[in-house]
Amino acid sequence: MSDPAIRVDRLHVVRGGVDVLSALSCEVAGGSVTGLLGPSGGGKSTLMRAIVGVQEVAGGRVEVLGEPAGSPSLRSRVGYMTQAPSVYGDLSVRENLRFFARVLAQSHASVERALADVSLEEYGDRIVNRLSGGQRA
Repeated sequence: MSDPAIRVDRLHVVRGGVDVLSALSCEVAGGSVTGLLGPSGGGKSTLMRAIVGVQEVAGGRVEVLGEPAGSPSLRSRVGYMTQAPSVYGDLSVRENLRFFARVLAQSHASVERALADVSLEEYGDRIVNRLSGGQRA
């Protein structure tokens, strides 16, 4: 049996003075597809933020691929998509990628590589607001 892709051990998160997650423990097997279900305000987004390492935690431990969540070595290997798209709807797909490449000091070639990686080359010049929901995601 292999190590889990994600291991959460007694995670405790406080936001605005309220316990959002209290002693949460769980594991996600490598290669599996897992969904988070629950009511609004139940801590789903908070857990995701803890897994990618951008959530301040009050206690416990979160490991991803055997490393502490948020480790620099995970940044190119782990990501998630927020509920609201983080792109500019009035720009083309390529213009969005060029903007973020510039912000992240990436090469022009990285834009074309990103389009190819997600099979969106033919949509590069299309305005984001004119894409389907799946293409935007």
